[in-house]
Amino acid sequence: MLRRSFALGSLAGLTAAVAGLSPDARAQVHRSRSGTLDQAMVDELRSIGAGYRRSYKSFPASALVPVAHGQLQLVTSLKPKTQPAQLRTSLLAHMAEMAALAAVLLSLDLGDQEQADAYMDLGFQIAREIGSVELSALILAGRAFGTSYGGDPDAGLDYALAAVDAAERGASVRMRAWTNAVASEMYSSTGDEHGFRSSIEASRSLLSGSLDDERWGGIAWFDLSKADAYEGSDLVRLGRYEEALPSLDQAIDRLSPEMLRHRCTAFISRAEAHAGAGHVDQACEDGHAALDLVEQVQHGETLRRVTELHRTLRGSGTAGTRSLSEHLIETRTQLKAARSAA
Repeated sequence: MLRRSFALGSLAGLTAAVAGLSPDARAQVHRSRSGTLDQAMVDELRSIGAGYRRSYKSFPASALVPVAHGQLQLVTSLKPKTQPAQLRTSLLAHMAEMAALAAVLLSLDLGDQEQADAYMDLGFQIAREIGSVELSALILAGRAFGTSYGGDPDAGLDYALAAVDAAERGASVRMRAWTNAVASEMYSSTGDEHGFRSSIEASRSLLSGSLDDERWGGIAWFDLSKADAYEGSDLVRLGRYEEALPSLDQAIDRLSPEMLRHRCTAFISRAEAHAGAGHVDQACEDGHAALDLVEQVQHGETLRRVTELHRTLRGSGTAGTRSLSEHLIETRTQLKAARSAA
């Protein structure tokens, strides 16, 4: 059914995925047509997948999407539905995680919502089939971003609240915290300050308690530094620019250096806060910082936001806005070349 419902693409991705396995695991792949996989091979796949999900913090989108795609091809070639129940569930969970990773990259980084939706559909189908509330919550929250950024913030909020409800049915504590942070963003996008504050407070409260991170099935990471970034960005959406700055300052100070995408979005949020507060030079400085990171990770949503920022500031006619304009053009040219080469 999975093979019929989703086009898995080129043989090259499968070949690369197999090559990345240990010699014993590669031998298992070649023998898989005639028997049951062993647990060690499946555990290796899950470990590789966890590494790829963490790589979202800093890997360019055009490099990471084919990797996730290749993992989907590899697991499909292993015929997970013919495996014993425990192995089958683990293989399908790996597929759902890789589908979610590809979907987020395609939607927020590469701007291909149609393909992102196909991956989301696959991931959600699998999550429901194996009864994983962790993965259901992850994918519903991903839907919230795509829907809201696509112009329907009310529907985005519906998805986010569905993600919170799913997570509360037994997901990891960090997943529950993250889905509440996503809900805070969706509330702020609809202008609901009470909803924003209650959700971000719930997120912080969860992060302050005991955690069960061996169960985390999310993409990259979520911690208090990211909660700071969500809070500051939410306040920008609500027009509370000066109030947003301390949270964003703290987020940028605390986000670890390898969290390039997270720092990227924090810088553009702080740029928007400075612009809203009338601090043109500081807004331009943060716009430059965001573009520097866009060039490394290819985060299309941040590029869109810097473009809007520049249009807002352009009328001031300062040297800073002219420099930001030049940087925008350079970044667009670089991203176009990178995507053509991928």
